[in-house]
Amino acid sequence: MTVHEQLLAIALERGLRQSTVISYERLLKRLGLLSMNVSDVLQSDVTERLWTIDNPNTRRAAVIALRSVFGWSIKIPRAIPRRYDLPDEDTLRLALMTTPHEPRGLLMMYAGLRIGEACAITLSDVSSDRLRVDKQVQQLHRTGKPTVTRTGPVKTGEADVVIPHWLTNVVLSLTATAKPDAVRESLRRAGQKVGIRLNPHMLRHWYATTLLERGVPLSVVSEQMRHSDPAVTLRTYSQSKASKSIHDTFG
Repeated sequence: MTVHEQLLAIALERGLRQSTVISYERLLKRLGLLSMNVSDVLQSDVTERLWTIDNPNTRRAAVIALRSVFGWSIKIPRAIPRRYDLPDEDTLRLALMTTPHEPRGLLMMYAGLRIGEACAITLSDVSSDRLRVDKQVQQLHRTGKPTVTRTGPVKTGEADVVIPHWLTNVVLSLTATAKPDAVRESLRRAGQKVGIRLNPHMLRHWYATTLLERGVPLSVVSEQMRHSDPAVTLRTYSQSKASKSIHDTFG
């Protein structure tokens, strides 16, 4: 049995998401394992191959894939949170005004939605100041095959989040879903127009960081971000501005 065949068998047995299977395929191929026979794969050899992956978060994802496919007890490295040079609110709003996907960007910026979640939102998902987040649009990319676009459940548990009252009317303008690739590229171009590097995940980081800086309790921020543990909110999504805070306090 090849590694790829074993992956597909495990995916069927455990009910893995198709997006997860595609991600595992990509990582195992990068390690040169996908077409190998399972019996020929040595853990000691694979451990050395892992260090050919420079990005620590990609290496972490590869370890998770290996544990799932081979059942090895490899320690999962801690994820390194991504840090952004967060623009001010006016600059972000100006950038979003230049894209036809402004409503999706506002959902990421003022509701903390991930791009797939924002793309899945339509007017039926809002009631007053409550937004139902229970689905996401996914685009599955496989080399040599057409991109598959589909709507499925969210990664984390479905939940209602509170949104600003003015954002309700924005959501009511959304009559159909959108494709994440198109939104991502549109945001990138919008950022270029105002001189910043703009991507969807930056907007989610900006949301969490801004809520905490403006005094919103961590428990509320974590609930809005739909995290099961507030530590995830602090460790991964909030960005303190330590130097600014110290200088503002002591000069």
